[in-house]
Amino acid sequence: MNQKRWIGGILIGIGVSIILGNVGVLENFWELFATYWPGLLILAGGFNVVTNPAGKVGGFIVATAGLLLLLNNMDRVQIFTQISFWPVLLILAGIWFLFRGGKEPTVVDKDSLNLVALFSGNSSKVVSQAFRGGSSVSMFGGSEVDLTDAKLSSGEAKFDVFAMFGGTEITVPESWEIVIKGLPLFGGLDDKTSAPTREGEVDPPTLVINYLALFGGVEVKN
Repeated sequence: MNQKRWIGGILIGIGVSIILGNVGVLENFWELFATYWPGLLILAGGFNVVTNPAGKVGGFIVATAGLLLLLNNMDRVQIFTQISFWPVLLILAGIWFLFRGGKEPTVVDKDSLNLVALFSGNSSKVVSQAFRGGSSVSMFGGSEVDLTDAKLSSGEAKFDVFAMFGGTEITVPESWEIVIKGLPLFGGLDDKTSAPTREGEVDPPTLVINYLALFGGVEVKN
């Protein structure tokens, strides 16, 4: 099961549980959720450790934070009585960003690309000659996508980007036309691409980037 299906399944499960709680089928849902929600962090961190070798440190941080929160909610360990949890999480994210090392990009020969960077980083070089688009989700992490050697399967492809306390960098060929749609919420997008040269009446390949930057950033360049 790939990352997209795994995350989608969890979101569907949470949504169904909330509906059942609201209609009275699960009478104690909110009480149970308030206690055991850190289990989601444990699952997310563990999944990141297993599926993303470059993000093992970040995944371990998330899983450990989830475990400590869970023990705290179950009154097994009281560690957040004097300090707040979220500032500590931000400090750990900042430390990871400062000291993470560079790495060689992963060559991807697939027609679609779906990335998840949770307290981690990834770098992908797409060489597909029939690229259809994809997505990138970065939360307290970063993604680098190199499309300079890729070709689109049709005249247009779409790439969705979500950056929350993180960032995504996309490198595209100079011959592509880039259409950017999105919303920056305490974040931003930096478009460094140049207009493509049109050959006669032939329209250049077009990549549509839909983004949401929440305390994060997106950069698109040639």
